[in-house]
Order: sequence, then C-alpha cells, then structure tokens
Amino acid sequence: MYFSFLKTLSDSQVLLLFPAIACVVLLLLSFLFRHFRKPLGLKAYDADVLDTATQNTMSGAYVVLGFVLVLAMTTVSDLDSNVSQEATAIKGVERLLVLEGSTSALNSRQQLITYTQSILTDEWPELKDGHGSTVTSAALNDFFMSLDKINPSSPKDTVLYAKILDAAGKTAELRNSRIYSIQSNLPGTFYLVSLVSLLGVMIICALRLVEATPMRCISLFVQIIMLTLMFSAIVIIDLPYLGDTVTSPDAIEMALDSIVKRTLPIN
Repeated sequence: MYFSFLKTLSDSQVLLLFPAIACVVLLLLSFLFRHFRKPLGLKAYDADVLDTATQNTMSGAYVVLGFVLVLAMTTVSDLDSNVSQEATAIKGVERLLVLEGSTSALNSRQQLITYTQSILTDEWPELKDGHGSTVTSAALNDFFMSLDKINPSSPKDTVLYAKILDAAGKTAELRNSRIYSIQSNLPGTFYLVSLVSLLGVMIICALRLVEATPMRCISLFVQIIMLTLMFSAIVIIDLPYLGDTVTSPDAIEMALDSIVKRTLPIN
C-alpha cells in the first residue's frame, strides 16, 4: 500500500507534490555528481551513451505510465457505471414492492428506504477507508428479513414475489461489487517499482547534467515534470473515493429522492 498521507491531499496538491519532489531530487543528484565527479569515476563523459539512455528510459516510462493511466481511468468509469446500476436496481425493487401492494411489501419498501439512506449516510463516508459499513449491512439484512414476511396469495403474486427476490438479490450483488471495487486499486508493488524506476530516470538525467547547458537543463526538467505529472494523475484516479475527483453517490441520491417522493396508491 502506498503512503497513507496521500489520502489527505487534494488533487492539486498531489499534482504538485511529485513534480516538486522530482525536481528537488534531480537538482541534488546533479549537484552531487558534479561535485564528486572525480571520486565517482565520472571524469570521462560520454554524451552519446547518456543521450541514448535518456531517450530509451523516457520512452519506456511514458509508455508504461500511459498504459496504466488508461487502465485506471477505465476502472473509475466502471465504478461510476456500477453505482448507476445499483441506483437503478434499488428503484426497480421499490417499483415491484409498490406493485405487490400488500402491507408486508410496503413495510419492505420502508426497509429499502432505510437501507438506501444508510448507503449515503453510513457507508459512503467509510468507503475511503477500504470497507463498507456494518450499519448498512444490518439495514440490508433487515430488508431481506422483511421480504420473508411477504406471503403471496395467488399465482400472480407468486410470480411477482419471485421477481422481487431476484431484484433484491441483484441490489445486494451490486453493493458487494461496489465494496469489492474499493480494493481493486493498483497494488503497492506497482508504486514501489514506479518510484524506483523514476529514481533511475532521474539518475540518468542527473548524469546528463554533469555538463549542463541551459537548453539541456530546461529540456530534462520539463520531461521529468511531465513524467511525474502522469504518475500523479495515476495516483489521483486510483483513489476513486478520495480527493477532488471522486466516484459520486449522486445516482443513488436521486433514486432515493424519487422513491421518497412517490405517491403510493390507495388500497
């Protein structure tokens, strides 16, 4: 797991953090290599080798980080889609319960409202910690328990009851998928390897700056900033319930609002 303090930062702070650290490290490495050039055996300077190494490492880093960035964006898109599906499933269950119309079904509807409210108030704030809410789990259990009290009295009611159970099961399945997706972020190994690789790139760039020119300095620092900005974007997108760019519960809020405002038919 990468550093937990990143969870406390805004998106803009993360975007500034890694490029700033990279520039400071590059400056320090350049100073050390130039100051201790002779003790380190860097007296012979091969610009062609360093140019090739810089080009190859930069190209490889861009390709890998670009691929991972697209993968992370796809994961976030799937999360948003799953939340919308969960909201739709909740509304579908509610419609079937209203259609069933019995006292037990309407009691189950109220339990469904309580469960949906718990998603927003109890569970969503806890998603950033990597788990769901026990309060919401209890509300979901109460909802399913209330479904057991529905007693179909006709073949039509039996078919409708089966549809209610299927829809309720789908709702629970989508919630489990949402909670599981919290743990689907990139593994800590990726961040460890990425940081070590970025350090390697900075070492090569620092060696290239042993004999520095203004154009060379600007070029290498700009490339390092661009590379670390891409890495920062991956960090931001890989935290879908944190920071400024987050997976929103708006779809579930809208579903709850429409359910609460529904006017029930009079028996």
